[in-house]
Amino acid sequence: MNKGIDISEHNGNIDFAKVKQNGIEFVIIRLGWVGNKNNHTVDKKFNEYYLKAKQAGLKIGFYVYSYCKSIEAIRRGADWVLDNLENKEFDLPVFLDLEDSSISYLLKEELTNQAIQFCKIIENCGYTAGVYANKNWFLNKLDINSLLNYKIWLAEWNNNENHSLGYKVDLWQYADNGKIDGIAGVVDLNKCLCNCVSENNKIENGVDEEVKEYQNGSTVEIVYSDTDLINKIGSLNKYEKCDCLGIFKNRAIVRYKVDGKNTYKVGFVKYLGGVK
Repeated sequence: MNKGIDISEHNGNIDFAKVKQNGIEFVIIRLGWVGNKNNHTVDKKFNEYYLKAKQAGLKIGFYVYSYCKSIEAIRRGADWVLDNLENKEFDLPVFLDLEDSSISYLLKEELTNQAIQFCKIIENCGYTAGVYANKNWFLNKLDINSLLNYKIWLAEWNNNENHSLGYKVDLWQYADNGKIDGIAGVVDLNKCLCNCVSENNKIENGVDEEVKEYQNGSTVEIVYSDTDLINKIGSLNKYEKCDCLGIFKNRAIVRYKVDGKNTYKVGFVKYLGGVK
C-alpha cells in the first residue's frame, strides 16, 4: 500500500470506483471536529464516504480536527470519536489533526499532552492512533519525541522525493493540489511510508485483558450496568482510582469499592481517558 488521499465534505461528491482505478489504495476520512463545549460535529460526508469507500474496496482510516484547549476537552472529544466509530470496520489509524490557529498559543507541553491523551484513549479501545501536523508544529509546537510510539502523519508539500522532518514518518501528505479522476477539484495526496495497516484494527471481544488502573477525572463519573449507559448503579468521585478490568463495546469495565472496605461493584463507564 503506497498512495492515498485524505478527504472531507469540502471534496464534494466522489466516485470512489474511479478513484481506485486511478491507483489510490487508501483514504483517510474526516470524522469531523471536536471542540471545547461538547459541541463536536460530524463531517457532513463522513458516513457517505465511509460506505462508498468500503464498497470500492479501499483501505480506510479517519482523522478528527481539533479546536480543544484543555485535556478535559480532548478526552471528551476522544470519547465522542469512539462513539462514532462503533460498528465501523477500517484498516488504518485514527488521527488527531493539530493545526488550528486558535490553539497554537498553548504551550508545547499542553499540546503534546493532548495528543498523548487522545492516542491513549483511542488505543485503549483497541484501535491504532496517530497525530497529524505540519513540520512546523511537529518541531516547534509539539514534543515529537514523546509521540513516536504513535503513528506520525506529516503534512509537508515540498515537491521533493522525500520529506525533511528528520524523524520517522508513517504517512506523508506530500501535496494539497492533487488531481484524481473521480474527484472534482484538487485533493490532498499521501504516501504510506510504514506499515499502518492492521489486519485487526479492533481488538475482538474475548481477548485476555490485564487489570489496569482507572483514574477518574475532574467530574463525577456515572457507573452503569449496561454498555448502552441506561441503568445507573453508582458513581466514581472526582479523581477516584479503581481497577479497570478491560474495555467492552467502547466502555471501560471498572471495579470499585462502595463502602470504603471490601464490598465492590463492577460496571461500565463512558470516559475512557481514565484507563492507565
